[in-house]
Amino acid sequence: MFYFLSKVLFALVAPMSVIMVLFLLYLLTKIKTYFYWAFGLILVLTNPFLSMHVMRWYEEPPKIINDNQKYDALLLPGGFISTYTIQEEVRVNFSDGNDRMMQAIDLFKRGVSNKIIYSAGADTVFSAYLPEADMGRLFLLKCGIPDSCIIVENKAMNTFENAVFTQNILKTMYPTYANKKFLLITAGFHMKRALACYEKAGIHCDSYATDLRSIRGKDTLLNTLVPSAGALENWTLLFKECIGIAVYKMMSYI
Repeated sequence: MFYFLSKVLFALVAPMSVIMVLFLLYLLTKIKTYFYWAFGLILVLTNPFLSMHVMRWYEEPPKIINDNQKYDALLLPGGFISTYTIQEEVRVNFSDGNDRMMQAIDLFKRGVSNKIIYSAGADTVFSAYLPEADMGRLFLLKCGIPDSCIIVENKAMNTFENAVFTQNILKTMYPTYANKKFLLITAGFHMKRALACYEKAGIHCDSYATDLRSIRGKDTLLNTLVPSAGALENWTLLFKECIGIAVYKMMSYI
């Protein structure tokens, strides 16, 4: 129920939803104030310069992990894979956030850790996807990661469950897991909430930010003045994270 309500709540208050409601109110009431607010929000939220700098302030900065740094496991929360069927073959479909998997593969290949704990379930509320971690595991195997090095958790449907269900795995793997070293790999804009959830679950880990959005644009005249759909997407992600943090605090998840 929480998963369903959280998705519906965000859909109602997302930036684009607010803009559409304001335009609708203008059409129904002919009150120009609603139109001005909607148009003003579009100008602000599609400005790439403003979006990039706010994202740069919010998201976790990147860091260098040297090959001589070792971790007991790489923690990989999902949220970037769906599936579809073509000619009776189930195929993995990666979303924009799959950089975290690529970085996990790179870190594993460099010997930073010999374990990847992949936590991601199936969205059975709004879709009929297969469990993400099961499908992602097959991709990791194709990339040369030994099956013995991949631990899959395929029930989690949100960040809080990623942390709690990963903790259950760690209790079995490492009875003294509180003294082990873990590296959490997720998107830079998502890292604050993710770290808080894992810390709440008693998993002390270092962060490794991926899918960095603040570096996608340059401070040029073109990128400063020309409206961008990507800028609106950045604001939507930031708004989602702020709502997520507020709701998670209310639910005592963090």
